[in-house]
Amino acid sequence: MLVSRMLKLKVSCLALCFFTQTIFAIQQPLTFLAEELPPYHFINQQGEVDGALVEIVEAVLKQANLTGNIQIRPFARSFQATKTQANTFMFSLLKTPNRDKSFQWVGETYRSYAVLVGLKDNKSIKLSSLNDAQAFFVGTIRGYHSAHFLKTHGFKEHQNLSLSVTSKHMWAMLFNKRIDLVLTNYMALDRDIKKAGFKPGNITPYLSITNFPNELNIATGLDTSKEIVQQLAKALTEIKDAGIYQKIINKYDL
Repeated sequence: MLVSRMLKLKVSCLALCFFTQTIFAIQQPLTFLAEELPPYHFINQQGEVDGALVEIVEAVLKQANLTGNIQIRPFARSFQATKTQANTFMFSLLKTPNRDKSFQWVGETYRSYAVLVGLKDNKSIKLSSLNDAQAFFVGTIRGYHSAHFLKTHGFKEHQNLSLSVTSKHMWAMLFNKRIDLVLTNYMALDRDIKKAGFKPGNITPYLSITNFPNELNIATGLDTSKEIVQQLAKALTEIKDAGIYQKIINKYDL
């Protein structure tokens, strides 16, 4: 009888401990990360985090009755922190096959479309497929999925592939005619080029990449509790169903 009571007490304590840890985890502030990319996520003139997807995250947190802080960090740092730290999220991470099992995916925040762009005055560029682009030097950002994508389609660094650390360097390479094309998306393309100090009007699209992943998601590493992920996923669905998501997108003319 005594052994039975002690066993029941032990089970009850374990259950209480697990319940307490779960509640504590859910109540901990969450961290949401993204790189500087106006008008989606950026630091405004008042020094505050701002942007369409920032407002969507804020709406999701409010709907889920959770607390969180939103930060702008370089992509590589955000990616590493999200992958390795519990309760840390990227909120515009491209969902790709090679990332699929390394993260938990809360839901889609936006869609981007990949395209090869180049200078308008480059009369030598005529593309009907990605294979045609192998005759040219193509640039993108090191660490981005676009770099992995190009490598898996036969592009080789220093041969027909140029990888830059920053977008400013990448656009400088293109405008200075050291590369022929850039694989990018239309998310704030004009703003990105202007920020690098060049004229967007001198750029033209040469080929849309139809088989490139286009879903940007809220994502977190495998150590974040599934309860939090489910809570956020439910809230994201609810703000979409209620029209809140679309209202924010419309506000930014996206």
